Amino acid sequence: MARELDFQRTVNYSISHHPHGQFILKAKMEDRLHDIETVLTTTNDTLEILTASVRFVRSPSPFCAQAEQRFSSLVGLQIGKGLSSKLRERLAGGEGCGNLRTMMLGLLPLAINARVSQDCESEEQALELMQQELEGSCAGFPPNPK
Repeated sequence: MARELDFQRTVNYSISHHPHGQFILKAKMEDRLHDIETVLTTTNDTLEILTASVRFVRSPSPFCAQAEQRFSSLVGLQIGKGLSSKLRERLAGGEGCGNLRTMMLGLLPLAINARVSQDCESEEQALELMQQELEGSCAGFPPNPK
């Protein structure tokens, strides 16, 4: 019996605006072993996480779903600078899930983009606001750009 060596993973992120002034953030990760779905809601203005749920549709172990408790610890977290270390604190370790941490590292920064660009009239205005918001947080938004 030949072993399948190829491995492909698909991760999808989406953010929508809830009529009650909140963002709904969704992430879905699928591969041969996993099918994981997350849904979070945040405030529009401060990006504080109000709800956080995860569903393990398919996972390599029956114990994976135990990470749901750690995932719920995201409630109250404000998305912004220091996000990576906050996610490591809340989702790492034997009771956490590296895949959930990876999914959130991709999804949560997009909420900043959504918040900054929601009322912008042009892409230039959105980029200027993103520079102000994210200055010094990554190579793309250095302090004092020239």
